[in-house]
Amino acid sequence: MENYTISFKDNQFHLEGFPDAVKFIALHGTDAERLADLNLNKVDLDFSSECLTQLNDPAGNPEIVRKALWRSAIIHYIKCFATGVRFKLDYEIIYKGEPSAALEFFKYFDSLRDKHISHDVNAYLQSLPGAVLNPLTKPQKIEKVVCANFLVVTLDQINFSNFNLLIQKARTWVVAEFDSLCEKITKELEVYSYEELLKRDPVTYSVPKDVSKPRKRTSSTL
Repeated sequence: MENYTISFKDNQFHLEGFPDAVKFIALHGTDAERLADLNLNKVDLDFSSECLTQLNDPAGNPEIVRKALWRSAIIHYIKCFATGVRFKLDYEIIYKGEPSAALEFFKYFDSLRDKHISHDVNAYLQSLPGAVLNPLTKPQKIEKVVCANFLVVTLDQINFSNFNLLIQKARTWVVAEFDSLCEKITKELEVYSYEELLKRDPVTYSVPKDVSKPRKRTSSTL
């Protein structure tokens, strides 16, 4: 599963690295949709992995950057297992055969994202209001009303290491599924004549204009 640079020439997309290519034809159907979804899952897993790499930067990062990287890594990882337009990864399948602790850590990070990072539900972040009471020697009894904030630290070496293992295991599974599906689609396309393949529509991209609308899925034919 390689990454390629895409350019736009002669009013169509070109994949760099294929100098003899005649056309970049579009794929449709269930397998094509799954292939795209697997690729998008890998994009998010790669992003999470890179966030952890930056957290290990020997030059160090300000505390606010470390928090942002940690939270972003968790959000993009869990997004792969959440319900959306693309099919979600099944953590029970991906971590099958792994020690039971793997599933427990997955559920921990899932709850961390859902109940703490993305939504303020659990007690990992608390704000406790209070009033500073003055001694009797002062004319006013209350000096100040304030809030004391308490935040549970989730970025430690144990969580970092276990989270990185979860990411890499999921990424390995996604890459294997992607490569296997590519081979299947390739064999199916080879059955068609060259003329039939040449007549197929090229890959096209439409710039999204409405942030609230889900993207469209492909048609039902290969």
